[in-house]
Amino acid sequence: MRNRSKKSSIVFVTLVSAFFFCSVLVVSSLSPLADFGPNANQFNSLGMWKSIGTILLFYSVPLLLYIAGIRAIRFIMAILCGMGIFINLVILAVVYMIIHTSDYHAYSFLGVIIVCMALIITNIIWFFVAFRSKRNSTYTLNAN
Repeated sequence: MRNRSKKSSIVFVTLVSAFFFCSVLVVSSLSPLADFGPNANQFNSLGMWKSIGTILLFYSVPLLLYIAGIRAIRFIMAILCGMGIFINLVILAVVYMIIHTSDYHAYSFLGVIIVCMALIITNIIWFFVAFRSKRNSTYTLNAN
C-alpha cells in the first residue's frame, strides 16, 4: 500500500509542477518579458501555445511511463526536474537584471517571480517525495 501512496504522491507533485511550468509561460507572456527579443511569446499567440504543448509533452511522456510501472523513469524525471529548477533560476536572474538595468519596476514582474518561486519549491519537494527512504525501524536514544 505504501508503494501506491508514493506513486500517487509523485504523480500529484508532477502534475502541480506541470501546472506551474505552464503558468510561468503564460505569466511571462503577460509581463514585460514578452517585449524582449524576437522569440518572446506574446499572450495567446501560436508560439505560446506551442511552448505549453512542448512542456506538457515533456511532462506527460515520463509521467505516463512511470504510471505504467517503469520505476527507473524516476531518474529521468529527476533530471528533467533539475532542468526545470535551473531554467527558472535563469528566468529569475534575467528578471533581476532587467529590473536593475531598465526602467521597469519590480511589480511588473511580480507574477513571474511568484510563479517561478512556486515552481522551484514544487520541484524541490518533488525530489523529497520521489526519493525519500522507507523507514524500516525506529531509532530511539538510550538514556542511561
